[in-house]
Amino acid sequence: MEKGKSIYTGAAFRYGITNGFSTLLTTVASTYWSLFLTSAVGIETAIMATILTVSSTVDLISIPICGVVLQKVRFKKGGKFRPWLVIGGVGAALLRWLSFTNLGLTGAGQAIWFAGTYILSYLFFNLAYSAFTGILPVMAKTPNERVAYASSRVTWNSVGKFLFSLTSVGLIKFFGKTSEATGYSMLALIISILVVIGFVQLFMGTKKYDVIETVESAGGKTKDQYDASIWEMIKYTITKPFVLYLIGSACKGTTYFIITGLAAYYYRYVVADMNMLTVYLTASTFLMIGGSFLTPYVSKLFKGSRNTFVVGVLFYGLFLGSAYFFGKSAVTFTVIMCLAFVFYSFAHSAEVAVYSYVVDYTKWKTGKDLKPFMMTLFSLTPKIGTTIGAAVLGYGLVAVGFNKAKVTPQAVAGIKALFSALPAIIAIIGAAAMLLCPLAEKKVQEMHADIAKKDAEKESAQKAEAE
Repeated sequence: MEKGKSIYTGAAFRYGITNGFSTLLTTVASTYWSLFLTSAVGIETAIMATILTVSSTVDLISIPICGVVLQKVRFKKGGKFRPWLVIGGVGAALLRWLSFTNLGLTGAGQAIWFAGTYILSYLFFNLAYSAFTGILPVMAKTPNERVAYASSRVTWNSVGKFLFSLTSVGLIKFFGKTSEATGYSMLALIISILVVIGFVQLFMGTKKYDVIETVESAGGKTKDQYDASIWEMIKYTITKPFVLYLIGSACKGTTYFIITGLAAYYYRYVVADMNMLTVYLTASTFLMIGGSFLTPYVSKLFKGSRNTFVVGVLFYGLFLGSAYFFGKSAVTFTVIMCLAFVFYSFAHSAEVAVYSYVVDYTKWKTGKDLKPFMMTLFSLTPKIGTTIGAAVLGYGLVAVGFNKAKVTPQAVAGIKALFSALPAIIAIIGAAAMLLCPLAEKKVQEMHADIAKKDAEKESAQKAEAE
């Protein structure tokens, strides 16, 4: 970075704000969709759990498929990633709104409508978000630039969730005066419009970055600089660091989905005060913004991104457990739960750096550069977390005997345990898995030095051959 030059640029800002808007699309689904189905539409809890689990499973399976699509499909114009920002972004926004729209169907038709719109929304979103993730190394070339883009991404993600926390309950009440379902639908419509704006403005601002370079093969044909077969993508991606990262990050994502999905149930049926839901969502998100800002300093203190992730998830889990055992009143419980998200934000902010080391490790071990495909897989762990979390959320409510018509003391106690104690256990498992990942700071430095040496040797050999 040049002396006196700000680390944050207009491009970094535009990249971050896209994430700030797009996160609303997943947040509204994880926070309100199950409640919308059971309370506003009247779908039975068991059916809701099945719809949520099947939809999330299909969503998960689509991630590697999207990676292959981005790696293989070539557009005549627009670059490798930009067209998918618009195709995926607009499609996802429209279908997310429709997934919160009650057409008055019943029986199988009702289940097919909600499952279909939910699944298709995520399929389009995965294409858009894969392009969003994949274009990062194209836009940000240097380590300092990548720090700026990653920071902007996490900051705007937290800001988006903060604004959602601050306004969502009020907007649902305002638009849902005559019908609760209408309140949810209008909230989804507003969010969908913002999502379209976010992806389109990034599409317009990235033309100069997204240029496909070609190289000449042995037969005189041209191919992408990242040309690889599907088998090579699969074979070279599965490494020990990748698997351990997958476990650690999936555990983190699972806890977040469970907690986010159960928050509305806890404050509606346990506390019986939805205004406290606004307080909880706003305070926890605000603390996440602060935690994200502190992450670079925490990373220095604990010597690297992997250690920062481990410490963050570990203490996040310990605070969740403390909320269950020591949060005797709703206020105390809420305060401890909110503080847990300071530590969650440490891990969340460090995660993309940890994963970038996993991608570098693949190149170091195999010599094959799979950034387009592997950067798409960055979205895989949240999807795994969503899928597991959806099953825990839906069937967990069934297991504790939840029935909105008559909420028993057993159901109340069960919701509190699902909301805090279970995520605490899962988080600690995730911290242990990441601790076993070999990509500590010293190893990363050695790996990068070796990669740089090999690249320099390859460049020298090419120059000698040309001469």
